[in-house]
Amino acid sequence: MSKIELNHELTPERLSEINESICVLLAAKELDDKNLRLKVTQRDEFIQTHLQSLSTDERKAFANAELSVNNRLQATIKNLFTDSLSELSGLVRGMKAVKKYK
Repeated sequence: MSKIELNHELTPERLSEINESICVLLAAKELDDKNLRLKVTQRDEFIQTHLQSLSTDERKAFANAELSVNNRLQATIKNLFTDSLSELSGLVRGMKAVKKYK
């Protein structure tokens, strides 16, 4: 999978670190869904806290920049989920075929 860009010009250093760990998890040969879920939750919590620390104008600019990043991240994870469902479906079909020939 190609690397997804989760940073933008307003990304704070700590969020950049979280984003990098998410990118590493997404690029791994085998997805660690538990850690991915943990990092995405950590990312969300950081963003919520960070938004509260910003002025109204800064908050709006940061939220707009994060919206497109969040949409990319969501699409990437949805694609992974769809791929997993497809693999699982093939496995179930294979198991049924094996049982049929037993």
